[in-house]
Amino acid sequence: MQRRKFLAGALLMGALPYVSFANASKKTDGAAPAETKTKDGVVITNENFIHADSVRAYLKELDKSGGVNVIRPERELINADTQDVIRMNRDTLYTRIILDVKGGASITTQPYDGYQNINVLDINHSQVASLNGSGTLKIDESMLTEGHHAYVIVRTGLLRKLPKEEMYAKAHKAQDLISIKTHSSEPFVPPVKYDFSTLDKVKYKILSDFALHPQPHVVKNGFGTMKDRDPVAARTVVAIGWGALSGENAVYSSFVGNKERCSFTMEKPDLNYKEHGFFSFTIYNFDGYIATIDYAINSDVMEPNADGTYTVTFLASGEPVKEGEKNIVRTPRGKMWTGVLRNYYPNNNTDALFVWADKQTAKMSKAFMK
Repeated sequence: MQRRKFLAGALLMGALPYVSFANASKKTDGAAPAETKTKDGVVITNENFIHADSVRAYLKELDKSGGVNVIRPERELINADTQDVIRMNRDTLYTRIILDVKGGASITTQPYDGYQNINVLDINHSQVASLNGSGTLKIDESMLTEGHHAYVIVRTGLLRKLPKEEMYAKAHKAQDLISIKTHSSEPFVPPVKYDFSTLDKVKYKILSDFALHPQPHVVKNGFGTMKDRDPVAARTVVAIGWGALSGENAVYSSFVGNKERCSFTMEKPDLNYKEHGFFSFTIYNFDGYIATIDYAINSDVMEPNADGTYTVTFLASGEPVKEGEKNIVRTPRGKMWTGVLRNYYPNNNTDALFVWADKQTAKMSKAFMK
């Protein structure tokens, strides 16, 4: 219990737009496994954490899909009962594939009236390729930092102004039209046998550093290709959210609160709305888990103000809605809570969007605390 509380505190501090790594070395990026072994495998350390957590993700997906080159769509949005990791969102449906790219492979999405993104990662969480909208991504083993199996995540947004049945039917059709071409179907064999019982201790330490020694721009610097990202920042963003999108595709920023009624007004972020870009707010409890009904809101269904700004109202569960309040999101009652502002499909100036998003969430954290 004590360790769980400590992690919660780290995540809470992580809701600020800064992250920690004052004393960490920049020489490691997770690819080299540690030498120490137990009877169950290689002990997980800072140096091999990204690689180990990626092996874990691959194996978890293979357990669900049954094998490589299997397209596995998830048909429903996440709720409190179906979440299985921290800080899941309610923005898109997910389709996942462990793809054997030996000899070349491709992933194709068809035209769709909503948001869709293909994101391809490798065993070192290096972003191999990404595509917004419809089209084809071609991948081969030369693009990976290691091996010949890639982890593909296709995010499919919902047409939220449609009736629920029609909305899901169109999104499911878009998922069903995802196709792949491959030249190989060799099973994925973990390059290292890890002792996964040692993973949590490393993750807790990363998150404690994240809480105690803030440095700016970790989310911005931690994603992307292995050669371009900051290796220390990468450890933290992988610990917080394996598989998240890099800054060119999405900008994330977090906030905290404990009030039972509060609101925030902001300008519309600079996103590619013509290509179905959108923003959202998602609320979590102290531990980073979904804890309420109506815990998220998407800009596609938000009602703007007359001047084009947006006001979002954050109400504790059971708190009555007062006249004039709109864009309601529910928070846990009587407890500290956390939230994430997500911005999907930024326009070209992502650096400016990171600055803007962090400025908004810093204001929110200050205003939402008693």
